[in-house]
Amino acid sequence: MIDDDSVWVLGTHMTKFGRYPDHDAVDLASTSAIAALQDGGVTIHDMDVFAAGTLFQASSGMAQQVQKQIGQTGIPAYNVSNACATGATALRTVMLSIKAGEADMGLAVGVEQMGKMGLLGGAGSKKEAKVFAPSGRYGAVTGTDGYIGTAGMPGVFAQAGMGYAYENDGVGFEQFAKVAYKNHLHSTLNPLAQYQKEFSLDEIMGAPVMSYPNTLLMCCPTGDGAAAAVLVSGERLKSMPKKVQKRAVKISASVLTSDPWTSSAQVQPDVNTLTRNAAAQAYEQAGVGPDDLDLVELHDCFATAELIHYDNLGL
Repeated sequence: MIDDDSVWVLGTHMTKFGRYPDHDAVDLASTSAIAALQDGGVTIHDMDVFAAGTLFQASSGMAQQVQKQIGQTGIPAYNVSNACATGATALRTVMLSIKAGEADMGLAVGVEQMGKMGLLGGAGSKKEAKVFAPSGRYGAVTGTDGYIGTAGMPGVFAQAGMGYAYENDGVGFEQFAKVAYKNHLHSTLNPLAQYQKEFSLDEIMGAPVMSYPNTLLMCCPTGDGAAAAVLVSGERLKSMPKKVQKRAVKISASVLTSDPWTSSAQVQPDVNTLTRNAAAQAYEQAGVGPDDLDLVELHDCFATAELIHYDNLGL
C-alpha cells in the first residue's frame, strides 16, 4: 500500500570507489546523479529539490556546481556537510522537503574525493587555541582534569574499542580483527569496492598498527566515489506506472541525532549514545525491532566501530 505522505526511493546509483586522478568530485557526483535519474526513469526537469553532500569540499558549493553539469532548472539546492553522515543527511534533506509538501520528487547525491588526503586528513594538524585546555575553546565548558582523548578518528575508535573490550569480557584484538576478515572477504563479491582482496586473520592482525587495536587492514581506506538517489512522494508515485511502483522502496524511518552533553565527550567523542538514540527512534518510527531486520548495512570506518555498533543497534 502506498500512503500519500510516505516517501519512496525511485532510482539509485553508486560509482566504483577508488582513485580518480583524471576526474574531480563534480565529475563523480554528476555521473552518479545522472545515472540515478536514468535508473528512476525520470529527468532533472522532474526534480523539485536537490541536495549535495560533501565534507572535504564543503565550501565549494557542490550542489550548484553539479547543477551546471546535469541541468539548472531553478529548484532549491542545498549544500550539506555532516561528517560521516553527510550523504545520508543530504538524502534526509530531500526526504524532509517532500514530507513538508514543498516537493514531490527530489535528487540527493553524496560525494568525496579523498584519495590524496591520507588516513588522518586534517585531524592531526595543530589546533592552536582550539584545544582541550583551560585557555582553549573547550576549557570554557568543562574541567580538564582526568580526561584523555583525541580528535583523530583512528584514535577515537581505538579508544572506543578498548573501552568496549573492557566492559565486555572476552572481546579483544582477535574479535575486532575478525570483523575486518569478514569485510575483506565480502569485498571480493562487490564490484564497486575500492579494494577486492581477501586477507587471512593472521595477515590482518600482523599488519602495521595504526592505533591499537586497529591495524592498517582494520581501517577503511581514503578514496574517491559518489552515490545518488531519487526520492518521490507516495502521492506522486501512485500516478506512475505499476512497474515503477513495484520497484520503488519505501523509507520507513529516517532519524538524525547528535551527542548529548557529557563532560568526557568534550575531549573524547561519545560514538555510542547518539547511535543508540537514533536506533531506538528509528525502530519506533518504523514499527519494527532489531529481530525484524534481515539485512544491516553498517558504517565500518574501523573494525572496532562495527563491533561496537552491533550492540548499539541492539543486534
